[in-house]
Amino acid sequence: MPARWCAVVVAVAALLCAAPSSWADPGPTGSGAPVRQPDVPVPAGEPLVLVGVPGLLWEDITPGHTPTLWEMAERSAIGNMSIRTATSRTCPTDGWLSVSAGDRALAAREDFGVCEPAPRPERTGSGAVVPGFDSYVRQNAESQFAARVGLLGDTVQRYGGSTLAVGPGAALGVADGQGRVDHYLAGVGDLDTERLEGVALAAVELPDLTRLYPEDDPFSTDPDGPDRDDVPQVDREEALEMLDGRLRTLVSMLPTGSSLMVVGVSMDSAPSQLTAALSAQVAQEGPAGPIGFLASESTRRRGLVVLTDVTATVLAELRMDPQAAVAGRAWHVTNRPADTGESVQRLMDFNTAAVVVGAAIPGFFSGLVAVQLLIYAAAAYALHRYSDGQRGKRVLVLSVTRIVALAGAAFPVASYLANLIPWWAAESPPTALLLCVLAADALVVVLAVAGPWRRTVLGPMTVVAGATTAVLFLDLCFGAHLQMNSPTGYSPIVGGRFYGIGNIAFATFATGMLMAVAGIAHGLIVRGRRRAAVAVALVVGAASVAIIGWPGLGTDFGGVIALVPGLAVTTMMIAGVRVTFLRLSAVVAAAVAAITLLSWLDYLRPPQERSHFGAFAAQVLNGEAGTVVARKLGAMLGTLGNWQLTLLAACALVFLFAVLYRPTNWRIGALQRAYEYAPTLRAGLTGSLVTALVGFAVNDSGVAIPAIALTVAVPLTLSACVWALEQEDEAPAPDPEPTENAHCL
Repeated sequence: MPARWCAVVVAVAALLCAAPSSWADPGPTGSGAPVRQPDVPVPAGEPLVLVGVPGLLWEDITPGHTPTLWEMAERSAIGNMSIRTATSRTCPTDGWLSVSAGDRALAAREDFGVCEPAPRPERTGSGAVVPGFDSYVRQNAESQFAARVGLLGDTVQRYGGSTLAVGPGAALGVADGQGRVDHYLAGVGDLDTERLEGVALAAVELPDLTRLYPEDDPFSTDPDGPDRDDVPQVDREEALEMLDGRLRTLVSMLPTGSSLMVVGVSMDSAPSQLTAALSAQVAQEGPAGPIGFLASESTRRRGLVVLTDVTATVLAELRMDPQAAVAGRAWHVTNRPADTGESVQRLMDFNTAAVVVGAAIPGFFSGLVAVQLLIYAAAAYALHRYSDGQRGKRVLVLSVTRIVALAGAAFPVASYLANLIPWWAAESPPTALLLCVLAADALVVVLAVAGPWRRTVLGPMTVVAGATTAVLFLDLCFGAHLQMNSPTGYSPIVGGRFYGIGNIAFATFATGMLMAVAGIAHGLIVRGRRRAAVAVALVVGAASVAIIGWPGLGTDFGGVIALVPGLAVTTMMIAGVRVTFLRLSAVVAAAVAAITLLSWLDYLRPPQERSHFGAFAAQVLNGEAGTVVARKLGAMLGTLGNWQLTLLAACALVFLFAVLYRPTNWRIGALQRAYEYAPTLRAGLTGSLVTALVGFAVNDSGVAIPAIALTVAVPLTLSACVWALEQEDEAPAPDPEPTENAHCL
């Protein structure tokens, strides 16, 4: 009966997951623009105008200082934009080159901490040529993203359209592969309606918030590059008013029917944040509609798009098809609150959360490592210091050790549960985030030790592991909102992932699931129901693999590869089946075949709707997969340089196999004693270690996978070991349960 009920519950949950996966972004409110056939001339029409404003944030846009931008926000589509490029620091040149390539690009500079202005174009008639443009093309072609700088300009030229650039940065964005733009102006003051006639794409740079250029000539450059102390400092409110006035002048000369996009194309001297993005059509009364939040398939979240989406959106609006694929996806519009102030506040809150979490991550992981190492050291001392005599102290120390171990294991899931509370709206968001994580951790621990299961060897462990599994499973069902802007989730500023399950969350989820399955199986086996235990492992494991790998839900290519062997080992050990290399190889081959089929089916979808699976299949067919694999391999090996996580993983393994296996005055090692009370603990722990090892090899997060997996698995194992030792003071240990062919540790 328990197995059948478990199957029913998991099946219902899987059905629920299939529907809400689009709740985070219900999709476009209207049909997309039709795709034109290549090399068909563009019909004459109104221009698309792309305005790039480095450093523009939503907190800058107010009715008082930027009335033009605020009016546009009231009557058009708005959103946050992630501006991550090929480096963690996005300067204006990086941003404009990314627009040019439709992929993450960069501009090499001597000082990574200083943003350099774009080179001033050299005029050729009404147009201009960007000097040294071939160096940008070459640098990015050889970079890890192999960005094709000049793709946007080349595409417009191929369709017979013409380009206009206003400002050096804009010239970088719309120049063709040879660095040429058809028409060039130094500033908005030189622009008029006549110059826009016959132009397909106009790019305008409004650099008022960066002031990288000297005051006397706003578009001159220093060949040696700017010095940090030479960059003029201006009042931001004054700069915003000047910027808004220039935008108002620009809008006034745009023909009715023009498309207008305003994007915060980069940052400058400040740490990276989410910038502002607005999109509208120009009507007689000004920019207008459609009204809503911007979204795209790149992020699958309302109100969040990425910089590379700009290129895809421009080409879709112009109905042009690039010869090479772009990384971004065209914008579409989703619903938003009717009140503009509320909509803007939501975007600001989201950015606040991203900034706070980004700043907190180094300290969070340093604290996590320190706390885990402290737990291991204190537990090692307690297990040996009080293993003989002082029975009163021994009982107290063991009880405290068990609670502390459970709290340590619950810490990762608590970091996700904290996002159920709007801590970002507090007066001090960093403090509020920490308090919310601690409160969530305490709640999980109380749940683990409050019920009758606290008297069993794996009861509290199973509750913590089960809570970890359930929280992340449901989070994936409803759009992964708890992972976004979580210290152990993913950040829109970093831009590594925007939906699905992140690598650290995968390590937490997979370990929690395998340990929870081991705990449930123990409860069934002691009642003589081994077949039901195997059924639970298969059903829960299959549901976990499905949600991790399904495009649009977990969408984790490497996660499936890593979880399947660990799940197979755990299930075989629960069933009492010998774990052999041949059996594991067969399971892995089946998993690879399933992933290949999923990738192929995803590839058959339209390019703008593909997930990571379909995108990788396309890269394989295009011969680009080698670059992606090499980039991820390099990233994986590079994680070994993260001494904190490497130290954490090493110390966890030493504690597990040296301290817990080491005999004490309790006669045998604590881990071996726990195995005697609950043999399935060995199955869950072995499967977790296998998944962590494979995850290390196939994910670009590398050592973070085993480090986080052990952060969950080792404290849970410690809690079971402490329970087993507590029984020594109460009654003789029971006869070990037969564990034929199940010894892998």
